[in-house]
Amino acid sequence: MECWNSDIRNPFLYQRDYNFSKNFFTQFSILLKEAPILYVHHTGSVIRSDFTNYSGDDKDCYLSYSVIGCENVLYSENIDKSKNCLDCYVVQKLENSSYNIDCENNYNSHYIIKSQKCIDSFFLYDCVNCQNCCLSSNLRNKQYVFKDKQLIKKEYDIELEKLLLNTYSGLIVAKKYFNDILENKTIHRFAQIYNSQNSTGDYIGNSKNIFESYSVQNSENIRYSYRVLMNAKDSYDNQGLGAGELIYDSVATSFGTYKDNFCYICVGSKECEYSFMCKNCSNCFACSGLKNSQYCILNKKYTKEEYEKLVPEIKKQMSDMPYVDSKGRIYKYGEFFPFELSFFGYNETNANDFFPIKKEEAVHKGYPWKDSENKNYNITINSENLPDSIKDTKDSILYEIISCQNNGDERYQCTTAFKITAEELQFYRQNNIPLPRYCPNCRHYQRLKYRNPMKLYSRSCMNKGCSNTFKTSYAPEHPEIIYCEKCYQQEVY
Repeated sequence: MECWNSDIRNPFLYQRDYNFSKNFFTQFSILLKEAPILYVHHTGSVIRSDFTNYSGDDKDCYLSYSVIGCENVLYSENIDKSKNCLDCYVVQKLENSSYNIDCENNYNSHYIIKSQKCIDSFFLYDCVNCQNCCLSSNLRNKQYVFKDKQLIKKEYDIELEKLLLNTYSGLIVAKKYFNDILENKTIHRFAQIYNSQNSTGDYIGNSKNIFESYSVQNSENIRYSYRVLMNAKDSYDNQGLGAGELIYDSVATSFGTYKDNFCYICVGSKECEYSFMCKNCSNCFACSGLKNSQYCILNKKYTKEEYEKLVPEIKKQMSDMPYVDSKGRIYKYGEFFPFELSFFGYNETNANDFFPIKKEEAVHKGYPWKDSENKNYNITINSENLPDSIKDTKDSILYEIISCQNNGDERYQCTTAFKITAEELQFYRQNNIPLPRYCPNCRHYQRLKYRNPMKLYSRSCMNKGCSNTFKTSYAPEHPEIIYCEKCYQQEVY
């Protein structure tokens, strides 16, 4: 990181003239292979968080992805402004919590899904402003509710203690009961859309004019996008967009970007196209690793007049001489980078999280694929032999190599084994939570099962007598009880 940000690095060493006798993407792929790239994407102050990616202003975070403004966060993804959290997915403003999915403003709460402002609670779904509640759903402003029944404090404490949530065996029993609640007793809102107007998709908050997009917060005029936040606006076909405007078909192009097209990890850039890991640049075309630069093509500087004359000629040539991949797909100007230029296998990306396919299908479609590496771990303890209770867990666990119960299952990118870190063990002890039996990758895929895919279906409200229809991410064959917004509000609030 220090080398990348220093003035010693000179990305113009890799400059090249544009060759109109060769297609654009072939020339750009050579630049990508020759010019250095940053090993991770960090923005702002990132302290003791080397093993994170797409992170900004973080401290003491570990093995987490897309982490913004966090401290002491482990094994989490898409987490913002949170502290002392573990194994969370798509959450904001949490503290001292674990296994939260699509949550906000929870404190000291564990195994919580689609809930807000909950304190000292376990196994809740779609609950708001609840305290000391457990194994319940659709609660509002409640305290001491256990299995959807109102109790007094003494009764609640007795029932909670009976669950033995400090043991893995007790946790498994509670999780099974919780899953039954979700399938058979819970009313599911057709979409998680809050304080938003004219919006379709799912997991949308404080936004307006959102069309078929997912995980969007505090933004407007967004279409076909995922993971959009921090007042992004007027953008289309993006993943990982924050504080950008008029951005099209780009990935992780954020923090003051404006009018960028077909870019990857460009920060504070303006009117750039087909560029890769550029920072604070403007009017750059097909560049990699530049910073504080303008009017560049393939990392070569031009005058404003030369640039404005050459770029339209390149765009025309891209359409007249398109790139054709091994499967015959044609890439002209206006297409994102070809699959064949990807540094990652399909199964290494979150595309496989939401649209999982097998290797045979990926190869047939011409997607790159990363085969599993042989893991020659010297496993010292099998996960089934771990202490059932966290109270019986000794410090020696920090030196053990633990087998994962999925035993290398490629569907979950299973690492076959894992270790417990000191920070992790401290969290489990402080919160009276037993040790996990699965590696971090497998735990990630377990969390994904509680989240709907990025696909919409036309369905009708399941409340008797209601004829309202809507677009929802709940597939028709799923068993959950799905209500329209009106019926949901009448029944739950």
